[in-house]
Amino acid sequence: MTTPPATPSPDRAPRADPAWRVSRHASGLAPSVIAEALREAAEGGAISLAAGCPAEETLPVAETRALVERVLARPGALQYGDTNGLPGLRTWIAQDTARRTGRSVASGQVVITHGSQQALDLVCRALLDPGDTVIVDRPSYSGALHVLGLHQARVRAVPIATDPDPDLSALEGVLAEGPPARLVYVVPNFANPTGASLTAGRRRALARLADQYGCVVVEDDPYRDLAFGPAGGDTDEQGEQQEQPEQAPPLAALSDRVVTLGSFSKVLSPAARTGYLVAPEPLAPLLRTMKEAVDLGNSAFTQALVLALVTEPGLLERRLATLRSVYRDRQKIMVAALGSYLGEELEFQVPAGGFFVWGRLTGGGDTRALLPLALREGVAFVPGAAFYAHDPDVSTLRLSYAAADPTRLGPGCLRLARAVGRLRAGPRPGRGA
Repeated sequence: MTTPPATPSPDRAPRADPAWRVSRHASGLAPSVIAEALREAAEGGAISLAAGCPAEETLPVAETRALVERVLARPGALQYGDTNGLPGLRTWIAQDTARRTGRSVASGQVVITHGSQQALDLVCRALLDPGDTVIVDRPSYSGALHVLGLHQARVRAVPIATDPDPDLSALEGVLAEGPPARLVYVVPNFANPTGASLTAGRRRALARLADQYGCVVVEDDPYRDLAFGPAGGDTDEQGEQQEQPEQAPPLAALSDRVVTLGSFSKVLSPAARTGYLVAPEPLAPLLRTMKEAVDLGNSAFTQALVLALVTEPGLLERRLATLRSVYRDRQKIMVAALGSYLGEELEFQVPAGGFFVWGRLTGGGDTRALLPLALREGVAFVPGAAFYAHDPDVSTLRLSYAAADPTRLGPGCLRLARAVGRLRAGPRPGRGA
């Protein structure tokens, strides 16, 4: 089944003033379910297990303050910059990508963007016409689904990370059946929302299929550096060892038909709004032109600050060690609390890195109906339906341990358990649902 992903239900579609003739696809956009959950949690003072953002106390405030004067002393720090990105930062990204992939990468293949979300938008602008087919994992990152909806793509969702066949027979079946797919979009490491990673075998299969069927793989990889390692939570739901990203090669190491999206939001600061794409040589000039046409380039000052942070001796390595420790500890707290309070009600995957736990109500039920009950109990999460292009599994939900105070993770899971109890009990006699 295929469908444009951004078509909202009638009760969620924004109502434009009829005096304004908005475009057809703009009139079909719906507000983000995640943004709504975060807003409702903030307004009600709830414990938020919805926010997929870094822990506030891990942000590099002192390090940034120490480097600002140095950055401002450089000529052009507050001027317009290169529309493709600061040359030094592009060189650093090219070298880092070459180290990860084992391939030669030129700085001209790198375009700096306003977060990886804009990077995906540029790829879609360059490669998609309305109605073109894009294949995504099932479930998939909701932000990507919104971008694909803006470009009026026809989205086909198939299990990729969770396909029981390591040769990805479900994906191959969709590719073989047609119409031809222009893009395959995946988050290969600790995916949002599932926390799952593609095994090395599945990566090789995906690269082979991209080469065979002539589609472009978009490798969106913001969580790759947040692997917990053997010390914590590195088993899948069957209790088997999961491969870490350093064991499974990047997709860009396996095929020339891969565009890699990256971000500094998870390891440095979301406020920097600095992401990037690394494209094959034949595609890079077009993407550079697209970036110039869209916004004339990112902030030169912010890029210079990011470059100073990643090149300060030892800073990035220390940060990554701290982040892995912080998120590993929070994951353990959440997993233990879910097992204690929701063991009979929720089956969930234990992630080996990243920000998220993905769960399913074992007794069924719609987590969209669960959310208002949870907010009344004082906890927020994201209903899983937000992450499906079509035919959602409404019994699923996404929980984030990354941004919450670790002392509130246990109470948050307890409140969620109470909300599930209320869902199971149904509306009280004489009162509405």
